[in-house]
Amino acid sequence: MCTVFKGKMKFVNVTDKNFEDIFEVSAKYEQWEYVRHHIFDMVDNYVAVVNEAYLPIPFLVYEDSKIVGYVQVNCNGERYEICKLIVHESEQNKRYGTKILSEVMKWLSIQFGQGTVTAAYKASNLTADKLFSNAGFDRETSEREVMVSRKLHGCGTALPESEFEKIPYAAVGEFVGKIKESKKYPENIIGDEKGVHFEKMSMEHAGKIIAMQLLESQEDFVMPFVDSLAESFSDLFEDEITVTYALCHGGSPVGLVEIRYVKGEAYPGLEEKMAYELFRILVDKTYQKKGYGTQAIRLFLDYVKRKPLGDAAAVLVSVVDGNEVALRLYERFGFGIVGRDKYGHIVLGQEL
Repeated sequence: MCTVFKGKMKFVNVTDKNFEDIFEVSAKYEQWEYVRHHIFDMVDNYVAVVNEAYLPIPFLVYEDSKIVGYVQVNCNGERYEICKLIVHESEQNKRYGTKILSEVMKWLSIQFGQGTVTAAYKASNLTADKLFSNAGFDRETSEREVMVSRKLHGCGTALPESEFEKIPYAAVGEFVGKIKESKKYPENIIGDEKGVHFEKMSMEHAGKIIAMQLLESQEDFVMPFVDSLAESFSDLFEDEITVTYALCHGGSPVGLVEIRYVKGEAYPGLEEKMAYELFRILVDKTYQKKGYGTQAIRLFLDYVKRKPLGDAAAVLVSVVDGNEVALRLYERFGFGIVGRDKYGHIVLGQEL
């Protein structure tokens, strides 16, 4: 027996306002062999945008206030890939998957008009195969994978019954233009390319960085690599300027760096002024105790001297309570405690 939808479905863009809600959507245990966790989608989304590869449009799907699923469409010209469609485990077998796919197809026709919608899944994923076959997608099969596609028919498609939040940008170029205008777009290289430097995140960098690990002694103080990089996508929607870089030595990443340009309103003497903040340095455990963290701090301090994101009165760094190693390191560079940030972290500063 099919469940009757009791409320109106809402498709809400994933931004900094609801980023943590993606963790509320989970597949069943046996389905994880077919899908990656959404946090990896967020990593791909950040890298795709800063490299102008395609426009990712991730939606959280609600029925009234209840989260029922997650769906993402990647737009590249007139090609639209449904790269993820998940119904929350407690809401499965209620035809939500069919409803979500149907509404997304109607929305794409209205939003973009003409083009081709595609998807790919493992040949053994019978649930996905039934879903797309019933929706009228053409199939091309190989031994391991199924590729499906369906043409959009513009205004000939019925209006969606669901409510879609307006997407902020219609193409990746428009999105990137706004990021550049807001100064959130990373520079290609900061520092000596052959030595230690900050570098704009590539998909190759990201693939290596999400596999990196912290020392066990650091796990209580620092967010994991994949979580940190995934948050970079939501940071693009924040009012404050945040830019993420791969921390590299030569051609290889050894970690990541996150730089913020923020108001100093929470700190004595900086209430009406701006500041640069070294919000996060993560170095893979394989490369620790080799001076990369120290070199990253020096490079950051050299970088902010030219005030690339705007004028500022101070430089700030943040440390989680109990992380005495980081605290002592920053103090050696002349930083002193000035207060706490909105996350409750200890903030140290010095004049710029």
